[in-house]
Amino acid sequence: MKKLYFLSLLLGSAIGFAQPVLTAVVDGPCTGGTPKMCEIFAKGTVDFTQFSIQNQTNAGTTWGATLDLSPLGTRTNEFVYVLNTGSLVFATPEFPSVVAGNSIEGGVLNLNGDDRIRIINTATTTVIDQFGVSDVDGTGTTWEWLDTYAKRNNGTGPDAGFVEANWTFAAVDGLDGTGTCSNATNPTLQTIVGLGGYTLSTKTFDAIAGLSLYPNPVSGNVLNITSAANLDMNVAIFDVLGKQVINTKVTNNTVNVSNLNAGVYIVKITEDGKTATRKLVVK
Repeated sequence: MKKLYFLSLLLGSAIGFAQPVLTAVVDGPCTGGTPKMCEIFAKGTVDFTQFSIQNQTNAGTTWGATLDLSPLGTRTNEFVYVLNTGSLVFATPEFPSVVAGNSIEGGVLNLNGDDRIRIINTATTTVIDQFGVSDVDGTGTTWEWLDTYAKRNNGTGPDAGFVEANWTFAAVDGLDGTGTCSNATNPTLQTIVGLGGYTLSTKTFDAIAGLSLYPNPVSGNVLNITSAANLDMNVAIFDVLGKQVINTKVTNNTVNVSNLNAGVYIVKITEDGKTATRKLVVK
């Protein structure tokens, strides 16, 4: 009886803490600025019939369009996706994990870099998680995501109000010209963005402890890369068109970047099975 009571208590606790978590937003480079989408992680067993997603656009101060998430059903520790109407046809070739079976489309995701999005409990309108500062036009802010993407840091969320420190932001316009939809020889957007990487732990994917790139901006020939573990690291660097311009191992905590022209790049670092991405500016 005690074992059954403990099991019931444990299951009840797990259900009580089950929540949807916004883990990424993408303003894509394909036709019509697609795919416009967000990624949601079902933390525990989440009944999506209880939740809706809302947007707040431009300089507006009202949370407007609302989309019922009920079609997503019940999900356990898995990723689902909400896309702007017509985006799925562009998303799936770029992000193979984004398919009709784990996604829904709606006009609520007709967003760009100055807009906000949040998940609410449909019945109570309680905010479960949010991206972007309420009532603030995101243009020119540190969290602007125009033609780029942002990803939630591992082990964080959901946040009832926007917590910028819990997100990592790629460079504004960083997805312009990228993806196979822009050029068949480009890497896919998944290669650049890396959806599906969020975890509840801070010690797994996209969480290289103590990772540091310096100087940044870099104006010389050498980029220094260090981490807490300082194990063998591989580095891939992509330009704003998504073209891989460097793919090498880190030698003595340095990478030769003398061949890079001035501009903005995305650096993908892999160490001991963990991967992180950082923005690099070359002067």
